[in-house]
Amino acid sequence: MKKNKVILISILGSLLLIPFMIPAKAAPAPYVGVLEENYMEYTLSFNWADWTTSGFLADGVSEAIDLIFDQPDGWDLFQIYDDWSYYGSISQYTFSWWWSMVDTILPENTSDFLSDESIPDNITYTSANLYTGYWHPWGIVEDNPGDPDSYPIVNDSASFALQSLYGGSGFSPMTLKYQVPLAPNNTNWATFAATAQSGMTTYYANPLAANTTVTALADGYSMYVPIAGYENNTAPITVNVTYTSAGVLNKATFEYGASVLYIFELDVYTVDAVAPETTSLSDFIRYYDYTGENISWTATDANPESYTITRNGILEVPTTPWVSGTPVTYNITDGLAIGNHTFVIFFEDMYGHITNDSVVFTVFVTDDDDPVLTSTPSDITVDIGNINQSFSWIATDAYASTYTINRNGTEVVAATAWVSGTEVTYDIPWALHYISGVTTYEIIFSDLNGNTVNDSVTMTVNEIPPVLPPSPGIPGFEPLIVIGIVAIGSIGLIVLKRKKK
Repeated sequence: MKKNKVILISILGSLLLIPFMIPAKAAPAPYVGVLEENYMEYTLSFNWADWTTSGFLADGVSEAIDLIFDQPDGWDLFQIYDDWSYYGSISQYTFSWWWSMVDTILPENTSDFLSDESIPDNITYTSANLYTGYWHPWGIVEDNPGDPDSYPIVNDSASFALQSLYGGSGFSPMTLKYQVPLAPNNTNWATFAATAQSGMTTYYANPLAANTTVTALADGYSMYVPIAGYENNTAPITVNVTYTSAGVLNKATFEYGASVLYIFELDVYTVDAVAPETTSLSDFIRYYDYTGENISWTATDANPESYTITRNGILEVPTTPWVSGTPVTYNITDGLAIGNHTFVIFFEDMYGHITNDSVVFTVFVTDDDDPVLTSTPSDITVDIGNINQSFSWIATDAYASTYTINRNGTEVVAATAWVSGTEVTYDIPWALHYISGVTTYEIIFSDLNGNTVNDSVTMTVNEIPPVLPPSPGIPGFEPLIVIGIVAIGSIGLIVLKRKKK
């Protein structure tokens, strides 16, 4: 079952074979199908319920396989089941993702590297150093652990059968992953199957191994064990293992009867997963009359393609091929203008990965003159809440560089480029207009030689005016007295009208 997740590493370009590319080292042996910076990612998924309902655990088949093929501790099927038992209680299908990336491919060698497995044959092989790791949705992560490990890629089909321990490595996804993840790309699977079959009867001390039938697939091999072939198995066992045309482990399945207990499958194969690496250079300064200055970068990548160089955002060097480990030297034009010149190099590999590095080259003259302030603001006093206040300055200098602004001694504007004779304006944040008191602003203008001039100015925000009590009334006109007078006058008018009638 394939996972549905975002793949962080993807192929950014297609393979381009261009005649001007010069390899950084000798090409690997023809039977080696992988290249440096190849990336492989696998999904290991379990059909959890079937481990019990199929009878596999009750039959003790894992223990039998471990005994027959002498599997390394921790890599037998029951151990894998036990390690994941908690996660199996969460989900019927348990996923984990296993990855490898080719770091380097070493020179060809011949030795008895399988002697520890009681196979004394001298075998010709090429080792690939692989980084490996894994992760899964419940939080355990082992990403890029330690140094890369070495994995031999043998030069013929029969030798690969020996390296696979005559097929015995196929009985666990972990033995496949860590013993034979890479096959020769020219494997004849019929030869492999015939050699593995002979080993089932001659290599393993346990005679039950002979009950394993190894057959060739178009791109791998299959192993079949009949019922009771390993004494206690009540269902037949079928193991299928396939490899890609490049010799990369592609898929492994373990079937117990009609149940597929696990699938270990290649989901992502990226030809080049690494961007070029380049030296990072420091900025530097020269007098205006400099000559013969240059910048030199060295980048490395398994699949270098081209580079470009820009100055102040303008293309200086068009697309040019580069060689891994060989310096790229750019000769700076004599007589560049006074000031800063930013050079950026972009290294690109054959698969679209890009790395860049920038260097600032500053041209200056001997100059002891400070910048001159030609316009400065006055201190201001405002009422609280009177917003939209600002300060403006104008300074002049033949070699203007940057200015900074401090508020009460704390920088509020970092070094910013300024132009001689052009106004610099600082808008005071609106919130500060509601804080009563005095705030001091200082601007510092610098030129290319470090000469400076500064100016300070203040903004005073008045306190909120106090709230005054209401004015006292006119003596003798207190509210109750006034009401009484009005009431008496009204009664008198009424009485007078009645007498007239």
